[in-house]
Amino acid sequence: MRSTSNSVLRILVFISCGIFTNTHGQDYVVIKDFIDEWNVFQNNKYESYKQKIGSPTTIHFVVEANKYRGSYLHVTAAEPFTLFVNGQLASKSDEELRISVDSLKAFYKSPTLQISLHQNEILDNGLRTVLESKATTNQGASDPTALRSTSFRDFAIVGMVVLMILLIVIIQLNPKLASDYFSVTKIFSMREGDDSQAYSRITNSINILFYVYCSLMLGYYLMLVFHFLPAQYASALLFQSATFWDAIFRWLELSLIILGVFFFKIIIVYSLSFVFGIKEIGGIHFFNWVRLLLGVFGVLTIVLFLYFISHGYGQGFYLFLLTTISWVLAGWMVLIIFKLQRQMGHSMFHLFSYICATELIPFLITIKVIYF
Repeated sequence: MRSTSNSVLRILVFISCGIFTNTHGQDYVVIKDFIDEWNVFQNNKYESYKQKIGSPTTIHFVVEANKYRGSYLHVTAAEPFTLFVNGQLASKSDEELRISVDSLKAFYKSPTLQISLHQNEILDNGLRTVLESKATTNQGASDPTALRSTSFRDFAIVGMVVLMILLIVIIQLNPKLASDYFSVTKIFSMREGDDSQAYSRITNSINILFYVYCSLMLGYYLMLVFHFLPAQYASALLFQSATFWDAIFRWLELSLIILGVFFFKIIIVYSLSFVFGIKEIGGIHFFNWVRLLLGVFGVLTIVLFLYFISHGYGQGFYLFLLTTISWVLAGWMVLIIFKLQRQMGHSMFHLFSYICATELIPFLITIKVIYF
């Protein structure tokens, strides 16, 4: 009971001293980021966070109050956190806290402030600890966060230009095949033409070029969505970027992974269609899968790009676009059953078993990777 009373009293004193500052109605600029100074306590000593073992739950760093007079400690997090100053409980917050360094110095009667932040699990991109000062007219350009936002915006524009140029090139190389891939009506059509060159030559050079384009497009789509997701999405944390070239590298890395999935899908579809004795549908199956990805996510990528460059930063919208992936893939499983049923003479149970092996299991793995 006494500890609870002390905590309540401390918070009331903090408020009366003006330590907790209103974050609205005032512009701030970042003057220091503490991420490179994070420490963790392990092996009976404090070591750099970069040398962490396992998943730490508490990070520590030091703020020299005399050096940063008039500044504010700003903590933002994707999950609730607890703040300790010089070993004493200071505050608990769900996502954001801005504290006057001068007030902390006066309250704790120390020019050296040992800051500790505790969470259930510290995530690299899920916690931000910076010092800020109130903005003046000419300070905005020095904000690292603004620079990061600008570099990612440059990446988004350059990436879209690259995708448009590549699209024009592959359409010029084979207009007929391109019209097959981008035909909206054929995505939902239950009849397939027997003369499609893609069915019998699924791995020729022009088809591979379409796979490369589709991989780049999906990688671009995910890069923009991942940039605005909360930290609990582990996959998104792997593809965060701080500079323009870092974003380009992450995009290519993600696209290469997706391209690998494409070739793995080819192996799975053709191998299992042979095992199930329906090898004639392998080409139709894979071609329609790529056709769906190009058609649906081509439109969604354009919508996403227009929303982003219009300064749309609503996290809910990006979460919706991430959820759309699962709905599209789930709908595809239903659609391909009806499309393939007309191409084979086996029972529905036989076809359903084939779809479970080629679509349902990969779908569950995809959901696990993207959403958890």
